[in-house]
Amino acid sequence: MLFVNLLVNEKLLDAEAALSRVAEPTSVIELCRSYLALLSDYRDELGKLREDRAMAARHTSPLARELTEQVRRAIRTAVEVTTRERNHAERLLESLTAISGYEAMETFNQLSFKGFSDWEIRSGGVRAGDQFMTIDESVAAARELRCAEYASTKRTFFRDHNGTAAAA
Repeated sequence: MLFVNLLVNEKLLDAEAALSRVAEPTSVIELCRSYLALLSDYRDELGKLREDRAMAARHTSPLARELTEQVRRAIRTAVEVTTRERNHAERLLESLTAISGYEAMETFNQLSFKGFSDWEIRSGGVRAGDQFMTIDESVAAARELRCAEYASTKRTFFRDHNGTAAAA
């Protein structure tokens, strides 16, 4: 049962569900960080199971070897899924927290912030019409907008292969 309890980690499943159904923009980053921490702990525990070389040495019957191999495959699959999910969560967290002035401008334009979709980078900040924000203000506003957008529509703002923000 210990093996099944490890593979079906309820804390991890609860954290994933909380992040996927989050409705409060202010908690998105915190939930994402919590989920990442649990994914790391889970992967470490799976790694310990993977390294248990004694598991194979103890079993000499064909049935025992087959069952052991099935357990190894299940662990390997769980590690792969956990790694993919961790990469996705890391990208989500980065898209919410590591925002440049240029990316803030892109976010404003994509979401028609304050009714404008023609935000531009200017000396010391971003501007649209009669609106001006410093880089720090625009980054903070973009972070809030991205969190709100994720909370309401699960829309994310990942960087593409060129390093620019791309909505997903």
